[in-house]
Amino acid sequence: MKKNIKALAIAAVLALAACAAWLALRAPRPEGGDNQRGDGPAAKGRIAEVRPSGANRPKSAAESAERPGGDPEKAEAQEGENGDEPEELSEEDRREREAEARVNAFDDMTDKFMETEEGCKAVTMDDVKKFRELFKKVPKERKEECLHRALNLLPDDNVMLLAGILMDKEEDKELVELVFNDILNRDESVKQVLLKEIIKDKTHPCWADTAWILDVTGKGKE
Repeated sequence: MKKNIKALAIAAVLALAACAAWLALRAPRPEGGDNQRGDGPAAKGRIAEVRPSGANRPKSAAESAERPGGDPEKAEAQEGENGDEPEELSEEDRREREAEARVNAFDDMTDKFMETEEGCKAVTMDDVKKFRELFKKVPKERKEECLHRALNLLPDDNVMLLAGILMDKEEDKELVELVFNDILNRDESVKQVLLKEIIKDKTHPCWADTAWILDVTGKGKE
């Protein structure tokens, strides 16, 4: 009797297990499989990364300006907000930069007529005029510095570049005399040409010295 009861109990357990397995097989599964579920342990506390598309990505100021119909002024304003706007200069800084630019322009032309391995660039009357005009624009407090540099760098073949400054009676007398004294130490052929130009104008600040030199050397009678 006891053996029959035990056999019936085992059979009942097996029957229940079989029913549970059958029900589990018939239960509907979610689409996409278990890997698509977001409620697993690995999904807890995870934030999905969203990559912006090209259409939704914010445009930079430069890109906005380059697009047809872009507004350059708006782009500049946006760049200013991003810290790309040039620093606003004070009046003193602006004047200093402008002065430095004028000095550099004069020095650059001086450098073009320096002696090189290929020789010297020939000086034309247009060069003489341009050199004088650039010198006029140099700030007064920097003129002597620039002039000394030019006198030291220009070879005898190109000293005629200084003729415009030498003959400019509106220029400070001290600066004209600097050029005059330099000319006296140059090649005789160059010096005589310039002295004979000065002697024609009695109002020139160096006329008296020129007249004396030409008289002593006898060159004034030629």
